Amino acid sequence: MVIEEDGDDDLVFASAPIVEFNKVDPLDEDELNSWKTWESMVRYEKGKEFAVGQVFTNKASISDEVTFYSVQANQFFKVAESKPDTVTYKCGRSPSPCNWRLRATRKDPYSQAFTIVTYKGPHDSSCVGDMVPRDHFNLKRAFISHLIRNYVEGDWGYKVMSVVEVILDKFGYKISYAKAWNAKQRAIGDIFGDWDASYEMLPRFMQGLKESNPGTVVQWSTTPIGNSNVHTFKRVFWAFKPCIEGFEHCRPVLTIDGTHLYGKFKGTILTAMSIDANNQIFPVAFAIVESENNESWSWFMACIRLFVTKRSGLCVISDRHAGIMNAMSEVGSGWEEPHAFHRICIRHLASNINTRYKNVKVKNMFGSTAMQFQEKKFDIGFARLGEMDRDAQHYVADVGIEKWSICHDGGHRYGILTTNLAEAFNNVLKGARFLPITALVQCIFFRVNAYFVERREEARKRLLQGQHYSSKITHLLEENCKKGAYHKVVSFDHVGGLYQVTTRRGSRNVSRGSHLHTVDLSKRTCTCNKFQTYKYPCSHVYAVCKKMKLNASQFVEISYTTGEHLASYASKFHPLKDEAYWGHYNGPRIVCDEGKRRGKGSMEYRLQPGPVNPEVLTQQETHRSKAIWDGDDKGSLRCRSHLAMHKGFLVSDRVVDFIRESQFYFIHRVVGLKFNVDFITALVERWRPETHTFHLTVGEATVTLQDVQVLLGLRIRGDVVTGSSACNWRALIYELLGQTPGEEDLKGASLRIGWLTENFSGLPEQANEQVLHQYVRAYLLILMATVMFPDKSGNDIQVVYLPLLRDLDAIDDFSWGSAVLATLYRNLCRSSNMKARDIGGPLILLQLWAWERITIARPIVTGPENPPLIQGPYPLGSQHQLRVDSLGRRWLSVHRRRPQGTTITTLLGYRDALDNMRPDQFVWQPYPQAIFSFLPEACYNDSGEWCVVSPMICFDIVEWHLPNRVARQFGWKQNIPEPADTEPKLHKMDKRGAHSRNWAEYHSAYLAMWFRRYQFRFIGVEDNSDMGYNDPYMVWYRDRTRRFISPTFQQAYQAPLGATAYLAHGFAEVHRTCNTEIQAMPQEVPPHYRNIMSNIRDNTSQSLEHVGYSHLLQQFHQPTQETQVEEQHEERGDGSTMQESTAEDDETLQVFRRRSRRTNTSMSPINEQGTPEPSKAKKIWSRLRGKKKT
Repeated sequence: MVIEEDGDDDLVFASAPIVEFNKVDPLDEDELNSWKTWESMVRYEKGKEFAVGQVFTNKASISDEVTFYSVQANQFFKVAESKPDTVTYKCGRSPSPCNWRLRATRKDPYSQAFTIVTYKGPHDSSCVGDMVPRDHFNLKRAFISHLIRNYVEGDWGYKVMSVVEVILDKFGYKISYAKAWNAKQRAIGDIFGDWDASYEMLPRFMQGLKESNPGTVVQWSTTPIGNSNVHTFKRVFWAFKPCIEGFEHCRPVLTIDGTHLYGKFKGTILTAMSIDANNQIFPVAFAIVESENNESWSWFMACIRLFVTKRSGLCVISDRHAGIMNAMSEVGSGWEEPHAFHRICIRHLASNINTRYKNVKVKNMFGSTAMQFQEKKFDIGFARLGEMDRDAQHYVADVGIEKWSICHDGGHRYGILTTNLAEAFNNVLKGARFLPITALVQCIFFRVNAYFVERREEARKRLLQGQHYSSKITHLLEENCKKGAYHKVVSFDHVGGLYQVTTRRGSRNVSRGSHLHTVDLSKRTCTCNKFQTYKYPCSHVYAVCKKMKLNASQFVEISYTTGEHLASYASKFHPLKDEAYWGHYNGPRIVCDEGKRRGKGSMEYRLQPGPVNPEVLTQQETHRSKAIWDGDDKGSLRCRSHLAMHKGFLVSDRVVDFIRESQFYFIHRVVGLKFNVDFITALVERWRPETHTFHLTVGEATVTLQDVQVLLGLRIRGDVVTGSSACNWRALIYELLGQTPGEEDLKGASLRIGWLTENFSGLPEQANEQVLHQYVRAYLLILMATVMFPDKSGNDIQVVYLPLLRDLDAIDDFSWGSAVLATLYRNLCRSSNMKARDIGGPLILLQLWAWERITIARPIVTGPENPPLIQGPYPLGSQHQLRVDSLGRRWLSVHRRRPQGTTITTLLGYRDALDNMRPDQFVWQPYPQAIFSFLPEACYNDSGEWCVVSPMICFDIVEWHLPNRVARQFGWKQNIPEPADTEPKLHKMDKRGAHSRNWAEYHSAYLAMWFRRYQFRFIGVEDNSDMGYNDPYMVWYRDRTRRFISPTFQQAYQAPLGATAYLAHGFAEVHRTCNTEIQAMPQEVPPHYRNIMSNIRDNTSQSLEHVGYSHLLQQFHQPTQETQVEEQHEERGDGSTMQESTAEDDETLQVFRRRSRRTNTSMSPINEQGTPEPSKAKKIWSRLRGKKKT
């Protein structure tokens, strides 16, 4: 061992005997953490291959990693399966995918982590393709929003093109601007809250703000929706109490300006700013309005006058927006002279001059003239302006010289030339303008508070230092004092304070000198005009004070002092309470204005799906229609029917004979009907749990008790299908079925259907009456499990129904029809949620109802065969037995075929068809009186029950039957219905955790309503006439329904129906554009141009009427017509309106051309026979081309 001594500290160290002793192997992190058995030892490296056993934080995490892996490797994937606890991905390359597959599950029910359990990768070497130059199938906006979240969080104004560049740099794909825009909006929504919900949150936030900061003013302007407590947002005004109190210590000047909001909704934020003692911005009031127009500016200025300040002599500086001009001149508003003085921003006026006369020299001459303090200099500049351009001189003279000339101002504007104060604060809010509305107000609150804290501390420090004036004013006064030291003063009236001052050159020759000025201290004037403009001594006044040994501070207005500076910021903001401690909000529910939802120019953004009035569809935010419109389409639902369980199952003739006289025989006769999964999914997307109706374009429709009895033959009158969940089910099964299921066959009250089919298929030939009854009960359970009450378990039946089958002679005493309909309603309500992936329940009833009433893609029922069963207009099919079968029997596969020419075979096709359904495509009364003569009495003997408004019960399920909302289905006039309450809390109730509950007692209140249902029968006024488009009900309904499910850009894939509908949308867009142009057309436009536009509009309208699409003319929100739009933009010098309109027209024409080519249909009107008219097509196309040239 070698001993070494440290000379600095006299410490002795022992060195290692050999070098190897100093070597330390790196630590194995996995070994160190091996005791953490709950953590994965297999780590995933981003972008690398996956492996079995890798754990991901949650389902979204593994989705992002699979997306990243695929996009980076130029591969594609599809989601083969997605459940709450399982997700499976497979190769998505078309047309020949490889065997790549990844499956992950959530193993721990108490954790959100997903573990890879199966992985077949990497992709085959043959599974390669060319790099997609534009986009990637799996680059969804959700993935992009996660990827850019940090960028957006750090910069709210993060550019959309920057998003495009990030994706391009990272993956090599150039996504569309629209996808990048949507991804950014989603990222902002994830960070700051949902855009739509933010409007509902705003009133509560404002209330919490007022509670924490008493004295804060908030004023609303909303539009009530009908007679409900729901209002559409229009405007909100607010002024913080510290700002209101502080403004009293500022100069009496306000600069007002408006700036656009960004994000998903259009709007404008109006601001009113003043100036403090230190020549810095002082925020006074804010408002968020629909746009800058006459009404919004008048409202904003009225709020300031009523709730913020009543100071007289205020000077308001703004641009020449027509709304501001009108508000400032309105008699009795408190803003007309002499109560206030309106002045124009010189910079804006100069910009308008440059825009109007296209001459920078004229603009500069005007600016120089406007800023002259002395009249003689002003006169010279104004004369030169006239020499350069006489029209420009007349233009600014007509504005009013006192409104823009400093020397003619009268000292009201304190030398403030522009609205830069308000615009500077708008720049401070630039990033915040990308936020949802509540987050925007929050941001303003915290930024103004930070501004106050900083300025208050600055003023306090100067006051403690003994500084009499603010820092900037002190500097200006010192500069004037220095200049005054070189001036020569002659006294004319010492007592009256009248002096003559001669300027002369300073030591550095920085001034021209030799000018005479007269100072009158008694009047506080100087012929240089700066004294009366700024309200503090100019250099000439300083020269007089020095000569006469006067204190110049007496001539400085008090608003410049440090005391006033501190007083402006003395009032403090108070922290907001936690949301849980906000008081109860009693005001109306405020929702966004759908007409202000911002788009990117494409039709799918301008087309509003509804509802405009959300008072009916209160669950739209969680409805699957919203997810589809937002691009999160999960495809078709999985229909859980268990019909496959019937395959190979033998039903004995003795069993059939036994149930022949019961209502279950009709169910037996319709077994085997195949479902149209895509059609059912399209219907579910239009089901509304708020009303228990389908919201179709023709109005509300639903499956009623009438449909249940006519189609399935199930009785309505009878006892409620309910009972207790507390039972020894194994013993009961043995008692009533004669056999005992195994441990795997019976779990709780869930019995495996396979056990029934295995043990009760066929019937022993020598079976006695008891065995026959056991087989009958088993078969009835199978019918319930597969047709009447199928659940989403896959292969189980709830044996809670078995006690009701104890007495087979009494099985018809129950209201099986109401129980089946309640089950259908419950499954429709749950599957309409955006998170649902499958659907159970009696889908056979839904399929039959749809085919009876909706003619779109309806199969054709084959006519009667030998011998004919029915003659006349109502053939019920070759296999339908007269007065034996229910009406639903005729739709079995052996009776029907697909109509020729039908091309709707996909979910998108059915969506498009329902989105564009015509009135003649829905049959309101498919069961005429004559048809009942062909049906057994059991299919109509409870007709008195069909129109009861009552709860329907099936054990844990309680759902309301509301025939008053679909009066036309009974041949009655449909009036505007009363508000519906389907009690959404009931939709969450099920048997889980209620193994010992007696449902009859639990739902006793609803049972009492059922037994009193006759007291609540709905009886309408007979009216079989067609309902017009402008019928009061349809007008009411259109504002409260979800009109469209499928975004417009998807509708081009359905031909020929989709092509017709898509072309109709194009015609409607041209009609809307022409109508908008005609309304906004100035008087000086040549008449022939107006006639061309009118002809185009009228021809498109006639064409839409011919093909039954006139309703599309009402589907676009009409643009708000603001007065004097052209003049406003002309005066403000931006010209944006005309430029945007031209761009929109160009895009509309281009989109219409593309869509015409895509559908291979010429742009021509359609005559009554449905054929194009080439001559009109040529005229329309030439007019469109002429419009673009014009």
